[in-house]
Amino acid sequence: MKYSSIKYFIHVLVFLICYQSTGQTDKKYPKFSWDKVPIAFHFGKKGSLTNQEAKFITSHSNFIVLEKGHGIPKYKNTEIGIESDAKKLKKLNPNMKVIFYWNAFLDYSMYEAHNVYESHPEWWLKTKNGEYDLKNGRIRRYDLSNPAVRKWWVETAKKEILNGSTDGVFMDAFIQVASKANIKLWGQEKYNAIQQGLKDLIKETRTALGNDKLIVYNGIRSIPNNNTGNNFPDHTDAIMIEHFGIIKSNSKESMLKDIQEMEKAGKTGKIVVFKGWPGYAWIDKDFMAKPLKEKQDISKENITFPLASFLAGAQENSYFIYNWGYRFKHGATDWYPEFDKPLGKPLHDMKVNGWELTRDFEHASIWVDLETKNAKIDWK
Repeated sequence: MKYSSIKYFIHVLVFLICYQSTGQTDKKYPKFSWDKVPIAFHFGKKGSLTNQEAKFITSHSNFIVLEKGHGIPKYKNTEIGIESDAKKLKKLNPNMKVIFYWNAFLDYSMYEAHNVYESHPEWWLKTKNGEYDLKNGRIRRYDLSNPAVRKWWVETAKKEILNGSTDGVFMDAFIQVASKANIKLWGQEKYNAIQQGLKDLIKETRTALGNDKLIVYNGIRSIPNNNTGNNFPDHTDAIMIEHFGIIKSNSKESMLKDIQEMEKAGKTGKIVVFKGWPGYAWIDKDFMAKPLKEKQDISKENITFPLASFLAGAQENSYFIYNWGYRFKHGATDWYPEFDKPLGKPLHDMKVNGWELTRDFEHASIWVDLETKNAKIDWK
């Protein structure tokens, strides 16, 4: 075979591989559109979704994560609760991608799988002093350096997703696993082993689920001296920015870094879920004590800054979430006029001038000042 023929053959082969890969990605990913602000949902509800709630969700998005505790107490565990509403949602919208929440580090008792973990105390993570490592003094953590723990975790995900109606898994708490503060708790050797265990868990999950299911992880978080970007790209499809503009991520430096990390991850083909907040969260007792309507009014008044910040860095397959928590009652399905306005494709990448960000879409222009937390969206 002549050199030119070999070169041509290689080009054709590469094209076919890329074409096949793109086709798989398109099928696996939620159907994306720039027509309006791309919205995702992420919550757990006490009891199951009503038909009206399910119709609203499936007519306003193609992407949802159902959280721990979803469906309880109507159903006896999270697994049944998520599966029941996944069926309901996908019957209404076959294109809906429903993701099963399964924490990668914390043992929550509202899962049937918890009973297996409970019966294996040798799986429970301990500190270097031999004490059980508990979050908030009560929630056990998984020792991801233990292959038996990972096997149980992966088999649980495989059972629920491949034998059920969900389209992938939401692997939470990566940032908690990776925190350097854990070195003091576990010691350097154990810390290193757990970091490797997390990487092994992701790979083992991909092998178990195959390439047609989504692996979503949490996530991107920029805080002083500890910026976490797309640190786990191998075998994952989607990444969440959970704390934009609140808690320890509310400085102008942290917010800019979060937006830039979203832009960077999106350009690699990742789905990016960006959770915006109305300046308050479910952990703020004074805010939560307010009547629902007052919380909703505050959220309406404060939406421009987080939404404009999202749009500044959003790429194809980026999604916006806006509420004040993770339960259905935290404004999970509240809808805003901005979500119904025509948006159109971005005309250029984000422009950064100091702490000011600008960007133009076909039907909107974005201006954000991260220093003053002011923003404007000019809907054309």
